[in-house]
Amino acid sequence: MQLDKEIYHHSKAKLQDYVPLVGRGTIEALNALAGRLSGKVIQNINSTYTGGGVAEILTRMTPLLNQLGVDARWTTIKGDDRFFSVTKKFHNALHGKIESISSEDFSLFLEVSRKNIEELQFNGDIIFVHDPQPVVLISKRHEIGEKWLWRCHIDVSNPDEKVWEFIQNYVVQYDATVFSAPNFTRRLPNRQFLIHPSIDPLSD
Repeated sequence: MQLDKEIYHHSKAKLQDYVPLVGRGTIEALNALAGRLSGKVIQNINSTYTGGGVAEILTRMTPLLNQLGVDARWTTIKGDDRFFSVTKKFHNALHGKIESISSEDFSLFLEVSRKNIEELQFNGDIIFVHDPQPVVLISKRHEIGEKWLWRCHIDVSNPDEKVWEFIQNYVVQYDATVFSAPNFTRRLPNRQFLIHPSIDPLSD
């Protein structure tokens, strides 16, 4: 499977453009926090460079972090139409929608995930995995990365339990999880953090 090389997105937005909105003190505070990540590589991994909320977030966030001096990078997994058809079923089921998911679907998901594990270039000290599609990448934890984080951008408060149990087997291996709202979370043994939904006021 041919994987895209790491790409760097160049946004028109500059940190100074946000000063009238948040104040210079906020930008200075962000610079101070960024200094704590000096020498560390943050590798974001999701399923696509275009389309969807996660891609929109990373398109803006990655270059802004770079402007702060943070070595933030963005990589995607690969999969064919069958794989993404299965992940769409997973997505719907995790939202509580009834889906017909076979044992073959689970097997295909694992097969493609393992290929990504073999072929993806992991180069982060902190690996930030977004949503269920790349969740199995945590299996690489023993070889790369100091910290692994999983951010769930969807509501999994009332999921299809069969699908959630499957996903949870990997989620619990992460150092921490990130959710969008308190009522979107699940009871998990690892640390949980909240990053509330937001809109970039300078986005198109």
